[in-house]
Amino acid sequence: MSKIKNWLMDMEEQYYDIAEKCIGECEHFDEFADKMNKHTDLMIGLYDMMEIEDIQREIWQEKWSEYA
Repeated sequence: MSKIKNWLMDMEEQYYDIAEKCIGECEHFDEFADKMNKHTDLMIGLYDMMEIEDIQREIWQEKWSEYA
């Protein structure tokens, strides 16, 4: 893999790590999205904002579907 691809994948992993730590602190999706929007710079090289919002919703649904 190229260095740039590795770098982008590392940033994406950082985003998911932050999401994993942050999601348990949030009671509502909007609260989670607000916190995660501060970290979109980690994903902007890979996804546009609509895709990032979709990813946030997927993370949220995955996490809380465990408790439904």
